Amino acid sequence: MIVFGAYVRLTDAGLGCPDWPGCYGFITVPDTAEELSAIEESFPGQVVEPGKAWREMIHRYIASLLGLLILILFVSEAFKKNKTVFSDNFNLKISLLLLLLVIFQGLLGMWTVTLKVHPFVVLAHLVGGLSTLSLLFVYLKRIGAPTKPRANFTGLLFFGFVLLIAQILLGGWTSTNYAALGCPDLPLCYGQFWPSNMDINEGFLMWQSFGKNYEGGLLSPPGKTAIHFFHRLGAVALTLGLGVIIFKYLKSPSTRVKKAALVLAAALFFQLLIGIVMVWSGIALSLATAHNAFAALLLLSFLNLVYTIKYR
Repeated sequence: MIVFGAYVRLTDAGLGCPDWPGCYGFITVPDTAEELSAIEESFPGQVVEPGKAWREMIHRYIASLLGLLILILFVSEAFKKNKTVFSDNFNLKISLLLLLLVIFQGLLGMWTVTLKVHPFVVLAHLVGGLSTLSLLFVYLKRIGAPTKPRANFTGLLFFGFVLLIAQILLGGWTSTNYAALGCPDLPLCYGQFWPSNMDINEGFLMWQSFGKNYEGGLLSPPGKTAIHFFHRLGAVALTLGLGVIIFKYLKSPSTRVKKAALVLAAALFFQLLIGIVMVWSGIALSLATAHNAFAALLLLSFLNLVYTIKYR
């Protein structure tokens, strides 16, 4: 869902169906003469683009299937025999949280369309998807974990987690504002270490009003440059922060912890590599989609390291 959602956004297919949950009032993409005639009456001025519409609907089908699976997960936990009291049942609580989150994700999906891909809504939708993935991963890890943890969540790990979340938010803000080419060169930005054409106020502080169509982005080039440049600074900070964490746990006596640290190092390396090549390639679609996918993998590899340390 996350990877295909990124593909939908990157191919400007978020408004391939201008209504929700159907597509021009149909459960599939309309293509017959009768259906297209009905669309002319119900959606005057709208032109059906089958490719974009199908991408948007396939994303909705995947999301619906995910919601159904999470509902089944919650029901199976709720009716499990010999379960402990609700307050002590982690699996039941996390499955309920997942169910509530996926319902809210459905609402965000609707608002993404009805509010015409407003950057704040699209960013919230992206964060919700990654949160759903993370909770499912934590649920999976808890299945085989001991009852009591053997180590605490350290300040260093917390700092790394904050850096990672901040960078994901910056990356999402870059994507939803179509600022991926805010700096067309690398490692410099417009040939400067600190670009003089940035508009930080427009990029981060100016409220973007509802009612406009944000497909393609409405910010000026200086606003996009500010967003992109700060995403780069975030990448440097994250690399340094995670680098310290990786170095520390590569020296762990536990083989499992060392392997988890290596997985995190690999995810970080490939995410950086894809980001660099992506700018040099002029934002190739395959690389931009992979950049979103590896952001999710980087998050999971960090959570995996935390759980491996905590329950080693």
